[in-house]
Amino acid sequence: MSIRKTIGIIGPIASGKDTVADYLKKKYRIPTFQVSDVLKELAKEAGIEVSREKLIQYSRTLRKEHGDDFLVRKILEEHCDTIMAIIGIRQLGQIGCLRRNTSCILVGIDANQKIRFQRMQARGKRGDPTTWEGFLWIEREDNNSCVQRVSDCMNQVQYRIENTGTHEELYQKVDAILWGDTITADR
Repeated sequence: MSIRKTIGIIGPIASGKDTVADYLKKKYRIPTFQVSDVLKELAKEAGIEVSREKLIQYSRTLRKEHGDDFLVRKILEEHCDTIMAIIGIRQLGQIGCLRRNTSCILVGIDANQKIRFQRMQARGKRGDPTTWEGFLWIEREDNNSCVQRVSDCMNQVQYRIENTGTHEELYQKVDAILWGDTITADR
């Protein structure tokens, strides 16, 4: 039996996680799964409004009832791909689940707050805050020790990509990690 391989993508809001996921899917045909999609689906099934604030509250409930690895565990249980990427890891238990059940690499995507806020405004994603204060609120919630712990998860990565350039530069850094070129990959 072959060992399942996973690429865990971690990063704060608007850092480029979805861009990396799209690239992995298009160039390498690696199936990608968003942790937040699992949460949204469960929230809909439970009749909970799918808003950032309600999802954070629901995530806390799920964590208490099922453990902080629950959402990643569901992805692994429902998908049997031999290689996959899991996007949007926000809890240390999710990393532990990947390490226990797969051969994984963890990649952190980051950029400074100003760049990420500008990207967030440009993408116009439903539910994204439109003010700097709203953006900072998400930053705090994403690092709340009760549930969201993005900064702690970022400290667990093997590779860190500073995504401050073009898409092409980001793709080159992803390729370098996948092909083992640690000279051009941020380490």
